[in-house]
Amino acid sequence: MSQIIDTLPRNFTYIGEETSLQGTFVFKGDTKIAGKIKGEIRLQDSAPLCIEPTGSLDGTLYCHNLIVYGHFMGEIRSSGTVTFFPSSTFDGHIKAQNLVIHPGANIFMEGTTTGEDEEGPTH
Repeated sequence: MSQIIDTLPRNFTYIGEETSLQGTFVFKGDTKIAGKIKGEIRLQDSAPLCIEPTGSLDGTLYCHNLIVYGHFMGEIRSSGTVTFFPSSTFDGHIKAQNLVIHPGANIFMEGTTTGEDEEGPTH
């Protein structure tokens, strides 16, 4: 007998290591970027977005929580916490509720830590 395929809806997005995308994207649920994206990303809910060590984002991001192991150039608007790990690099502007920079991260930024952004995640 053949395997039954699970067709239950999932709120999860994974951009693979060999993938390059350009444009405006709206994601819902946990999102992991291991490839390259250029453009604008909006998270529709409070699920975290993670830029993996092989991932890069060049553009604008509207999200709740962001975890960065890879590379980001542009603007971050976070209603939650932005966390940079030692393998990460960032060059741009951040407006976030909370900001965590681990030793070893390469961060070149202008930013503020304030209340939720008026243009935060699209609900």
